[in-house]
Amino acid sequence: MSGLYIHIPFCTYKCSYCNFYSVVNMNDREIYKNYVEALIAELKLRINDYKKEINTIYFGGGTPSVLNANLLKYLLDNILNILKNYQDIKLIKEITIESNINDINGEYINFLESVENIRISLGLQTFNEKSLYLINRHTELGEIVNALKLLNASSIENISLDFISGLPLNDKLQTKRDIIKALELLPKTKHISLYYLELTKSLEEKWKDYLPKEEESVEYYETASNTLKDLGFMRYEISNYAINNYESIHNSNYWKLKNYLSLGASAVGYYNNKRYENIKSVKTYIEHTKQNKKPIKEIEYIDKETQKKELIFLSLRTVKGIDINNYNNLFKENFRDKYSSIIKDNKNYFLITDEYLSIKENYFNYADEISLLFL
Repeated sequence: MSGLYIHIPFCTYKCSYCNFYSVVNMNDREIYKNYVEALIAELKLRINDYKKEINTIYFGGGTPSVLNANLLKYLLDNILNILKNYQDIKLIKEITIESNINDINGEYINFLESVENIRISLGLQTFNEKSLYLINRHTELGEIVNALKLLNASSIENISLDFISGLPLNDKLQTKRDIIKALELLPKTKHISLYYLELTKSLEEKWKDYLPKEEESVEYYETASNTLKDLGFMRYEISNYAINNYESIHNSNYWKLKNYLSLGASAVGYYNNKRYENIKSVKTYIEHTKQNKKPIKEIEYIDKETQKKELIFLSLRTVKGIDINNYNNLFKENFRDKYSSIIKDNKNYFLITDEYLSIKENYFNYADEISLLFL
């Protein structure tokens, strides 16, 4: 089981809180076309030495949907045609495309409906227009409502929505109201990602009069989390909730430290115990692929000790926790024996069975801090 990640860095605007690599000054159709050709070229350069079966494809950003339906279709068709030479593409179980509310229209939905095993991930964040304005999201309430109604009328079933708890000008019940309203408009939603707002020091200072206190943020998140559980969404990772069998396959592979191939400016991939990072500059990235050169910025060898630490850290972010047998088989050592004193000294935090060690639900929001005990 492995995945293919494709980074589309273009955005029509930059949300104030966003930490992902994106560019807002290159919104030109010709640049988009050149970048798409570069992605196709990079896949051709990398696929020969990847030698792993690809089961998921994920278009992330940036904003993949800015490319529009025709260009995305051209890109996906070319990717699948390349993969056909190496594997049965029926083995691809999930194709996710992150999309912006502003890009949802009839043509775009028709394209999505034509893709087998399509999954759309839609960044909604909140219905509060004052908050949207403050965080520089150029989306009006009417556009959100229209997009959700269009999706609900479509044949697309695997739909994920993103919300952020604790946004400026939000009260305790804002995200709860947002979730309920979204599900009224789009009741077939199968997956929800619920995030804490993460800010730089400069934004904390800029928005200090509009933000909840830290303890209030935790309360706001818990209120939203409990709302999702009441509505039948089961938490399976620290920020992710799903109706049964609609967990993100692609993202779950990351948490299991599976191999993944990544394409695009600033993309990071991992296979053969090596992690590589691509060049950030879109222009330089395109130039490298035109010269049949892999657009690599750096490569890091991930030794066994680092792999152990990463697997523990990522696994403890999931509700299931650490798969003990998988750990033992991967690293040829007994997990329980190696970490017995840590587990014993901190037993109040953990649930442990024959198969898994996980963090108790009431400590789950502190998973990152608890995982440091093992590192």
